[in-house]
Amino acid sequence: MTHNLILEQTEVAQWHSLIQEAKQHCSCELDESMESYLVFTLMRFMKDQDLATQAMALGYLRSQGLPKSLRIEQLRDIGDQCLLVSGLYPQRAEKRLVRVSYYVDMGRSAYHHISDNVQKSAAELYRQLAEAFVTMMDLLQTIREFSSPAMQPIQNLELWSDTGSQRAFDQFATHATPLHESLIDTMTRQ
Repeated sequence: MTHNLILEQTEVAQWHSLIQEAKQHCSCELDESMESYLVFTLMRFMKDQDLATQAMALGYLRSQGLPKSLRIEQLRDIGDQCLLVSGLYPQRAEKRLVRVSYYVDMGRSAYHHISDNVQKSAAELYRQLAEAFVTMMDLLQTIREFSSPAMQPIQNLELWSDTGSQRAFDQFATHATPLHESLIDTMTRQ
């Protein structure tokens, strides 16, 4: 995948431009509030060396015993980290022997839980985050592929099957077609 060098005056503008480019590459759409949330999440966690080093499920369970404001904060961090891991660092799932969809499910659940426990205006934001999670993950995976290899076809097949990710399906179809044709050729020769 070719990628243009993005040189903007601010970090916010650079992330925004990168997201715009990714949206064009994967034909994804996000509304302005989701796009802004994604930019600020990227800025907040990009220097975090410990991103998702602990099991998300344990953090999720521990959050349930916290006072409401701390629980909301921890669940937001879990949702955000799951989004970044599923989009930018799917190899971490493989190293932990879980599917990328584990992070998708955990992140969406965290955002849904927040939406059920905050005031109406904030609840709508977190409900939208839960609903747009897969689209935002797709955008982040597109950004990842600007500088890293794509996920393997089997990983894309699993991700599409588990989450309905259109991008994962497109990637699977693109990379699996030669494999499929090769198998047919091998089978017809026998």
